[in-house]
Amino acid sequence: MKVASFFAGCGGLDMGFRQAGYEVVWANEFDEAIHKTYQFNHPNTFLCKSDIRTLKAADIPDCDGFIGGPPCQSWSEGGKQLGLEDERGKLFFDYIRLIREKRPRFFLIENVQGIINDRHFNTFLLFLSTLEDAGYVVSYSLLNAADYGIPQDRHRVFIVGFLKELNCTFCFPKPLGKPYVTLRRAIGDITESPRQYVNEKVIQEYGEWHNHDIFAGLWDAKFMARNRVRSWDETSFTIQAQAKNCPLHPQAPKMKYVSQSQRVFLQGSEHLYRRLSIRECARIQTFPDRFLFFYDKVQDGYKMVGNAVPPRLAKFLALAIKESLNANPIRDEKPVNVLVAYYKDDDQLCLTLKNKLYYVRAGLRRGALQIPKGMVYPVYLLLHNHNNRFLFRIIPEYPELMSASDLIKLGFTPLGKEYFVFRLESSQNINLAGMDLSRVQIKGKSHNIAIPYISDIKEIIQ
Repeated sequence: MKVASFFAGCGGLDMGFRQAGYEVVWANEFDEAIHKTYQFNHPNTFLCKSDIRTLKAADIPDCDGFIGGPPCQSWSEGGKQLGLEDERGKLFFDYIRLIREKRPRFFLIENVQGIINDRHFNTFLLFLSTLEDAGYVVSYSLLNAADYGIPQDRHRVFIVGFLKELNCTFCFPKPLGKPYVTLRRAIGDITESPRQYVNEKVIQEYGEWHNHDIFAGLWDAKFMARNRVRSWDETSFTIQAQAKNCPLHPQAPKMKYVSQSQRVFLQGSEHLYRRLSIRECARIQTFPDRFLFFYDKVQDGYKMVGNAVPPRLAKFLALAIKESLNANPIRDEKPVNVLVAYYKDDDQLCLTLKNKLYYVRAGLRRGALQIPKGMVYPVYLLLHNHNNRFLFRIIPEYPELMSASDLIKLGFTPLGKEYFVFRLESSQNINLAGMDLSRVQIKGKSHNIAIPYISDIKEIIQ
């Protein structure tokens, strides 16, 4: 299958898709400082160097899928979080525009966790609805790279969409779980001392390890506000794009607590504290050593590595997409029940996703859910309000009873005393073959759509 890559950067996504058997036929990257690195490592891909805002569908070759991660600075918790007030944030719509015009069979979008935080959640929902209006069934999930064999904690949001007419059922790849890959396993064999730079031009001749360069600039107060050292037997902190915020090497002891906003280097061990090198960061991001980075300033090297999607995680996602495209829809004659439930606002939706549970009033009072004896247990939860619909997979267990006080501890605001709690397998919105959420009929109970009910999935699909 052929894919086109947008906001390609150095090509972490592209490498992962290639490893999964895809052909990356075309890529777009506007940053001139990255071009040499991309072209060296992806010699068979045509690199378009234009501004995405000027691109039209005719500029992109025919392909099966689009992959890319629009700039994250507008949504990042470490930035100003200007969202659509930032010109970079608006580039998300240019990517969606090209998806709508070219209509690839599938697309993948990556971004930071901040895009689903309260401040930006309405914008995120707008992105999803725009993609659905463009003719796609859309799923999203928050994944931690550490769960997929990548030696760092790195939480990122992924959105995957398939053309509705393909009737694809998509599931995000299941986490591998623990034990996690440690820093010792990832970089323990790199024993050569790195070269130190601040603003000097980088010397291009290397010894044993290419790109074994570190930023040796000063530590600012923000950096010293928390511990930046993970031990050899832990996973790394997130590899970031800013050189000054790079995690410290595990040879050093963890920083000493002084106050809530201050840590210091352990006395007598100051010489052990240094940032991870660009090559060490690349290893932690799962780039192979043959993948070379070209830069005149070390800051540009850290930026390329830190902005990339880890190739190993990209490969997992690419294989999951391929499996969905190749699979035939499963025809199951057994009844498949759906719990159809209303959510009143985005706060309730966010809490549902955070806690991976949905609660409904138990008992015989108005608004309580009735589960008749012998009823097939619901497999899915369909959450809806006036504007949006989300589908989640329910853990196959009978709903537990939970008191209002226990729900309040989780942040909810129940009004009754006792509730049925349905646990969700994950906080990801899924899609099912043959089910177009925009066309689902919400019948409601007693003509009140706010009252939850259980229905056979066949009865709610038009």
